[in-house]
Amino acid sequence: MRAAHWYLLVVVCLFLPVLSRADAFDDALAQVGLSKDTARFNLLDLQNYGGGDYRLPFFDSLHLDPWRVPFVVGTLRRDAIQNAGSAATLLSSASLRLAEGTRRTLIGDPTEVQKRRAEAFTQPLYEAIAAVYRAAGQKVPEGTAWSKPLATIPMSVQKPLAYLLLTMVEARRWRDLAFREVFAQQKPSSLYTMLCRSLEASEQLQSIDNTAYWHLMRHTDLKALFAGAHDLLLVTERVAAELQAVQGTADFSVDVPTPWGIVALRSGGTDTYPPKDYLLILDMGGNDTYLGVGGNRSADQPITVVIDLRGNDLYLQDRQIAAQGIEKTPDRKKRAMSPCIGGAVMGYAFVLDLQGDDVYTALHLTQGAAHFGVGVLLDSAGNDRYECHASGQGSADWGIGLLVDRAGDDRYRCFSMAQGYGGTKGYGLLLDVSGSDQYVADDQTLDFPSPQSDKHNVSMAQGAGNGRRADYTDGHSLAGGIGILVDGAGNDTYSCGVFGQGVGYWYGLGILSDGGGDDVYEGVWYVQGASAHFAVGVLEDVSGDDRYTATMNMAQGAGHDFSLGWLIELGGNDIYRAPNLSLGGGNANGIGIFWDASGDDRYEVQPSITLGRSSIGARGTLRERAICLGLFCDTGGKDIYPEGLPFARDNHRWSQPGTSQPPLKREYGVGVDCEQTVEPETL
Repeated sequence: MRAAHWYLLVVVCLFLPVLSRADAFDDALAQVGLSKDTARFNLLDLQNYGGGDYRLPFFDSLHLDPWRVPFVVGTLRRDAIQNAGSAATLLSSASLRLAEGTRRTLIGDPTEVQKRRAEAFTQPLYEAIAAVYRAAGQKVPEGTAWSKPLATIPMSVQKPLAYLLLTMVEARRWRDLAFREVFAQQKPSSLYTMLCRSLEASEQLQSIDNTAYWHLMRHTDLKALFAGAHDLLLVTERVAAELQAVQGTADFSVDVPTPWGIVALRSGGTDTYPPKDYLLILDMGGNDTYLGVGGNRSADQPITVVIDLRGNDLYLQDRQIAAQGIEKTPDRKKRAMSPCIGGAVMGYAFVLDLQGDDVYTALHLTQGAAHFGVGVLLDSAGNDRYECHASGQGSADWGIGLLVDRAGDDRYRCFSMAQGYGGTKGYGLLLDVSGSDQYVADDQTLDFPSPQSDKHNVSMAQGAGNGRRADYTDGHSLAGGIGILVDGAGNDTYSCGVFGQGVGYWYGLGILSDGGGDDVYEGVWYVQGASAHFAVGVLEDVSGDDRYTATMNMAQGAGHDFSLGWLIELGGNDIYRAPNLSLGGGNANGIGIFWDASGDDRYEVQPSITLGRSSIGARGTLRERAICLGLFCDTGGKDIYPEGLPFARDNHRWSQPGTSQPPLKREYGVGVDCEQTVEPETL
């Protein structure tokens, strides 16, 4: 009988629910009658507002469950750094986040056929170039001047390049498939001109009366586009690594014209590449200058690849812009865009620089940027300088833009829509693996004055996801994409104006994740883990003694209008200088969450909606039913709070009423300072 009782007890215990230990977030939320299950947006409430075509499932997974954010963002950072040696893997991951992905290498090598063909060639380069001609419906001209010098190039160079050229032929097929329905009704050249219109003219690009653009959106096959891009980037990286190992080749210099652009091959020396249509450039050494190349310069040149193995190189849109500076280029907003240096428009544009201290300067669609394409800039080593005006440095609309810098102390400067920017159906990633770096979104020359403050630029940079809000115009809103900046290590500085440093707007997702080092963050409004209008913005910093300064509004874990803002600081002795609506601030049914996991921290803020407070701001509307939450959580260290806010102090819990008078039931404000180890993956 006793044995039966024990058996019954064991059976009952097996089926009891497993209760996890409450953490600091649970304790804080319990003060106001919430839990992690209820401290989130209700989908039924969201359906009463907003809307935007092409909303991403990945966005929804974070917007609807804020407690996934710390684990997911940390995983994205680790995966990006781990795969920094394979831009093709980064591209594949990006395509999956856009819900347009394929895993091309899951069960084999998708380029094995091209590799075997190239290995079987007896005249690899000549035969591969002939394949390009055949794919274009042409024959190689007889008696060419380039055939003999081509034959003198060592086989150790010829065979890898033949493999790459054959892959280009296949990539062109994928690209044409991606636009087959579009090109059946519209001229590629007209579409290219439309996509490359000036910044000023681009303000109306997505207007509903621009039927050509909307047709392009609705009928482009991004899955096919990304499949071809993946295979081409995979082989480009393989070939670059193989060629870098080649030693002691005889000198060669040859230009081969093809129907798809020039194939320019150089063994070394100081070379200058003028602004021409290149299918492929290989430069094996020397301090070189590239002028307006490395991008899709026309609809007839949808594929271009540049591989530079060694040297301190200049990549310039033109010499004049580089000499006078972007801010002193008077027509920078009026001139048509000229894609270059990894700038893709309706195609693929890849630039790989494997060694040297390099300079990259151009205006738009540059340095890993895409508009209905895939643009990649990969720099493997050196202390580099990157400068653009807009749409660059890991930026994309309807495509994928990657800037990957694997090492060195680097300087990045832009004005807007750059440094990890994602517009509609766009994934922009700036990944810098190591070094002490500087990221600047210019806020001095006011080219993009903000509606929030005309004394500051709209930066939309340093991890920004941005959509088209049209509920107050034509009603045809477009959801934002994904913009991510990942910095692996180093003592870094970040500065921007309005909208930056992990920010989302209109169903966009923006993430800034810094892996370590003593960092400085400076911004104005909607910065440092903030978001507006149904969006998600996240700033994560893993370790180091960091300094955060935001001067005007909405910062450091702040959400506005059904948006989610997170600031996650996992270690170090940090200083926060915060404005109104900050440090866990929710506004107009937004959710703002601030978490400093450990370290001796100082909070400098005036009495306002901060340190875990919220404000719905509307009475007598449906918004009264929807949650508005500000949550502050510091889980370690001896911390200093403002004397003017006596409720906030070390090792203490507090709650704050909403700002409405009398406070609304669904306005929640709560904070906790405690000593407790909380792991992101346990939330």
